[in-house]
Amino acid sequence: MAADEPARAAGAPDGYAGYAQWKGWQGSFTPSAREARYFAAEFGGLDLAGMRLLEIGFGNGSLLAWARGRGAQVRGLELDAGLCEAGQRAGFDVGQHSLADLLARGDRYDLIVAFDVLEHWDHAELVTNFATLHGLLIEGGRFIARFPNGQSPFGRVYQHGDFSHRSTLSTYKIEYLARLSGFEVERVANACRVSAKAGILAALRQRFLARQRRLIERRIARLYGIRRLPLDPNLVAVLRRPAGNTQQEQA
Repeated sequence: MAADEPARAAGAPDGYAGYAQWKGWQGSFTPSAREARYFAAEFGGLDLAGMRLLEIGFGNGSLLAWARGRGAQVRGLELDAGLCEAGQRAGFDVGQHSLADLLARGDRYDLIVAFDVLEHWDHAELVTNFATLHGLLIEGGRFIARFPNGQSPFGRVYQHGDFSHRSTLSTYKIEYLARLSGFEVERVANACRVSAKAGILAALRQRFLARQRRLIERRIARLYGIRRLPLDPNLVAVLRRPAGNTQQEQA
């Protein structure tokens, strides 16, 4: 489930009743071929071997399984007790812990991932959780998040496709939250796209379409005299905890 603040996990809120069934999640913990290509593209610059990775809202478990297959030491958080049970049966370290619980017991991670999660947090939770995420990462550790693109008309299909969404995110909001919590912004960009079919021709077609979309973004920026902003339906933010950085230093 694209999790709300995990501290609510003792009993999933009413807004999540039947959520896993609606999403078609059964706790398979096996990435599809397309998911594997997507993860490889989105994490292309990172060597996951030996990394301590935490996923917030692991859903069907595809990313945890893919990352573990590349040598990462993975842990997952979820609201849905059934999905947690499925993950534990599959041998994964997963549960309904809160971020605050993990911080209090001294957990630290090299990489924290939240795909389709931030939009489930309200504004107060975003501020609190970003600060906690900062504390959970080692120096140089990264937080990677995917969320509906609130600055694009094309993001509305995802933003308004789920009653449990509580906030709308954009490049500017992510930059603000990063500064507030002591992160450096490595990038806020369009999410990677992969074709339903594998192969060179499909990949070339995706590259061609991506170039056309980028051209439209540049034209819109020039037309309206604004900063060029990514306009795909989903954005991905990569934030880094810099060495020697503390929230007190940022205050």
